Amino acid sequence: MKFGVNLYKFIHYGNDIAGTREFVLTAESLGYNHVRLLDHVVGVVAERHPGTWKYHSKTTLREIFTLLGYLSALTSRIRLVAAIAVLPMRPAALVAKQAAEIDILSGGRMTLGVGVGYSAVEFEALGTAFADRGARMEEQITVLRKLWTADCVNFKGKWHTLTDVALSPLPLQRPIPIWFGLGSEGKPVPPEPVLRRIGRLGDGWLPLFQPGPEAQAAVNVVHAAARGAGRNPADITMELNLIVGDKSKAQLLDELKRMRDFGATQVNVHFQAKTAGEEIEGAKRFREVMDAF
Repeated sequence: MKFGVNLYKFIHYGNDIAGTREFVLTAESLGYNHVRLLDHVVGVVAERHPGTWKYHSKTTLREIFTLLGYLSALTSRIRLVAAIAVLPMRPAALVAKQAAEIDILSGGRMTLGVGVGYSAVEFEALGTAFADRGARMEEQITVLRKLWTADCVNFKGKWHTLTDVALSPLPLQRPIPIWFGLGSEGKPVPPEPVLRRIGRLGDGWLPLFQPGPEAQAAVNVVHAAARGAGRNPADITMELNLIVGDKSKAQLLDELKRMRDFGATQVNVHFQAKTAGEEIEGAKRFREVMDAF
């Protein structure tokens, strides 16, 4: 099983990049497989918009592709995962170019996690439509893969037209793996159309659910859609989330075994720390669990 870390808590630690840099370098030195970054371009001014906003205008949200490019120069082995980039609020060709550049700079270590997003306010700020974002993202994925693999691309879709164009240089991975982020904390199992999209199009997925009957039903939908598209479900990697907190080594090993038995081959580890220094210490301590698993 492969273990990854994330920078999700670092959005609360302000603009100091030193802790981010040390955490990623420590994770690489300890043998973690990948680091995940989240994405928002703008945050809403929460008091002006009703509802509960996890990420808002006072949250430190760095630009995902710029930070991935920076980390690619600092590291040499750890994979760099956009988890997730809100694809439909961006031009597909620009995302293809940005991801290809990071893949080249990192020596082929880029994974593009994508999702449809949830903030209509953010889509409005970027001048993109919110209502049709799911269907539009499917077309974008086709465009991305064509641009990453072909010397000349011609494509005519509902939202995209490409006439004799190409990326130069092409990425090292052809194509770059595309993973799907989906669900929410309140509703970790998404609707069936979303699950079927993963089966048809995804190289991997990053669900928020934990092993259980409802989660198994979701996996079954993904696998059925994959087989219906002529794909092998075993080729679609699933990464689950493990919250470390104050759990004992035995408890963590038991959770990891259940995840492995459920079909997960990768785990995203959350240390639930309050500072960058605590995140670093958490990564070091969890190494003992990795060695025992």
